[in-house]
Amino acid sequence: MAAPAPATATTTTTRAHALLIPYPCSGHINPTLHFARLLHSAGVLVTFVNTEHNHALMVERARGRGHAHDVVDDVFMWGFRYVAIPDGLAPSSERGAQDHYSMGLLRAVVTHCAGHLRALIVRLNSDAAAAAGASSSAALSPVTCVVASELMSFALDVAADLGLPSYMLWGTSACGLACGRAVGELRRRGHVPLKGNPHMNIDVANSPS
Repeated sequence: MAAPAPATATTTTTRAHALLIPYPCSGHINPTLHFARLLHSAGVLVTFVNTEHNHALMVERARGRGHAHDVVDDVFMWGFRYVAIPDGLAPSSERGAQDHYSMGLLRAVVTHCAGHLRALIVRLNSDAAAAAGASSSAALSPVTCVVASELMSFALDVAADLGLPSYMLWGTSACGLACGRAVGELRRRGHVPLKGNPHMNIDVANSPS
């Protein structure tokens, strides 16, 4: 068997570049951020996607702690890049209302974010191609995979459309997983949606005591 040809000066290697997009609440952002740091420590380029609302809050707090620098559209901090897409909610003084952090936010994200995410990945890959063509020394590489937290499954469809591998990161507790899996059965038995006073105690047949 012939020995493999030695690498030449024209050989190029694409560095792994993971784009991570958590659902925009702390219970999803924090586990995804921990995973991002693990990937970065292993030499993977990381782009972390926030909503514009959360991105602005992060930049404001980071500036107060002296971490952020060269803040334009993207933020490079703690070794990787943070970018933002709209969350689909209309600007409003009621953004912090409870409904906007439950079903209202979920409906907006699922309805509006796929197109913004696709455009973002296309932009990042175009930037990487331009840097490569200009022999730039910037640490840019095209996105090579997408990692989404639960509730962001549209990101898997976007990745598939762009020919990228994708993965789902489950950061919720085992109890949360068990509760989620039980919702379908609760609906089948007619226990949800709840009827009557939503604050009343309701006995659910065949549930653990």
